[in-house]
Amino acid sequence: MIIKAQNDLTTISDNKKINAENYMDSLNYVSNLYIFINKIKLGISLNKVQFLPSFKGRCVAEKLGIKSTKDENEMRVFKVRSNLFLEEDIYKKVRENLADMCESIVRIDDIAIFTLKQ
Repeated sequence: MIIKAQNDLTTISDNKKINAENYMDSLNYVSNLYIFINKIKLGISLNKVQFLPSFKGRCVAEKLGIKSTKDENEMRVFKVRSNLFLEEDIYKKVRENLADMCESIVRIDDIAIFTLKQ
């Protein structure tokens, strides 16, 4: 699951070479993903979520001329889509499980954006 999630998080372009470079850069921060996955799966089945592009390696972002934040550069932002986030009790359970490690958790429709603490 970690490899698939990492692929999903790092696919930010139609260019496979750029995505591969972004993926390689993300390896420096894979421990954040590992910790995040272990916590989120306590509140929601990983089979029911889709990870969305949210990692933007600093060098790749500069090369593409796209804005990025330090949190995005260091894989501390996770955008996750699931219809289950629309169910208040499930979303509440996920928030409770991740509250200790997240600086913020924002829900926009069926997408939750988690920002890890530094």
